Amino acid sequence: MTPAEAIHTPLQQIALKEWQELQASGHDHLARHGVQIQNRVVPYDPWPRVIHGADWDGLCAGISQRHQAINCFVADVYSRQLILRDGVISRQEIEESPLWQPDLHGLFAPDHCWCLINGLDLIGGSQQGWRVLEDNLRRVGGHGYAASIREASWAAGLAKNTAHQPRPVQEGLQQLRAALHQLCPHQDDPLIVLLTPSTVSTEISEHRFLAAAMGIALARPEDLHCDQNQVLLLQHEQKLPVDVIYRRNEDRIGMEPDGSSTWLGVPGLKRVAAEGNVQIANLPGAGIGSDKALYRHVGAMIRYYLGEEALIEQVPTFSCRDPKELEHVLQHLNQLVVKPVDGAGGLDMLHGPTASAAECNAMTASLQAQPERFIAQPAQVLHTLPTLVGERLQPCAVDLRPVSLLGDTPQVLPGALTRVAPPGSSIVNLNRGGSLKDTWILDVAA
Repeated sequence: MTPAEAIHTPLQQIALKEWQELQASGHDHLARHGVQIQNRVVPYDPWPRVIHGADWDGLCAGISQRHQAINCFVADVYSRQLILRDGVISRQEIEESPLWQPDLHGLFAPDHCWCLINGLDLIGGSQQGWRVLEDNLRRVGGHGYAASIREASWAAGLAKNTAHQPRPVQEGLQQLRAALHQLCPHQDDPLIVLLTPSTVSTEISEHRFLAAAMGIALARPEDLHCDQNQVLLLQHEQKLPVDVIYRRNEDRIGMEPDGSSTWLGVPGLKRVAAEGNVQIANLPGAGIGSDKALYRHVGAMIRYYLGEEALIEQVPTFSCRDPKELEHVLQHLNQLVVKPVDGAGGLDMLHGPTASAAECNAMTASLQAQPERFIAQPAQVLHTLPTLVGERLQPCAVDLRPVSLLGDTPQVLPGALTRVAPPGSSIVNLNRGGSLKDTWILDVAA
């Protein structure tokens, strides 16, 4: 019996009414604790995703390998550009990326950590093999929701239905705090700030949860002020020097007096960071490492920087800037998923197999007008799990969002966020009607 079968067998004995009660209890817990997305309680499904501990540990090795190579790539293209000099990736692909920020070239040393945190979107599973859909380096999220969903599952009483206990996830938040601390190792008690766009951000509840759980400050851009080569947090009529910023907002918001863009909405922040007086995770500009058109080169990055072969497969990807690949995409639009190279949250994408004729026509026009803005991938058949839909359990497509950290030792936060697509859909994003499941990493003998 596999670990998933060991846990799913007793779960299958649970009556539908009890599943509905578990879902209602979990929802009530999330509502009481203000766990929201876009001003509504995060949708919760009680049936957990189960991953064998040994499978998870093997997956983590591939996640960390990928993260290390991408960080090497970002640090390289903003410094020595060896990978471009050696012809592994063309200079044109970098310089034409909407996520490339040429003014950052030479700002930091070649060994600087640009990408402390990475959030991957994985599909598949232990039996059919895992595949990476994309990396997320700009505003990495999900780990706060993963911890909140675990709390909701336990508060609802799901633990009493199984003799097997999954690995805890809460300790991952302290691992994240420790990694942020490592960015300024000479400080015994650094002031770490989680920078949120505003108190009305669609993800503000996760930001508040993370800040409280890690014991760090929560701030908006207007709460930070740069003065005499340091960043100050203006709080309770005090000015406190900030050592580390864990950013959850966009790279550039507003303008500096010289006409350049303002980092994270905080005037002067770029100057202070360049002086080494504040550390930022992840740095503005790191998004070049998650450009969806450069995604297909990650295997080459792993070989170039680490001298290894990739441990996790990727999905074939067509770059629409290439005329031949664009022609293929236009001819097979109903079989593909088309995404902006700098997209996030499932916005402005087309899922060809389920798109209407009008949606396909609109995407065709966009592709013909600005092909360099898009990539396409064959539509994938996602792994499914039983999901409570109205009065019955039915299979719904899922993906997995693990979060990895660099630092003294690369690591993956324990547990991960399982995102669930609505019935009949393959789009798991919460802003497209998706929901969330708890992810159980089980150390059970097969």
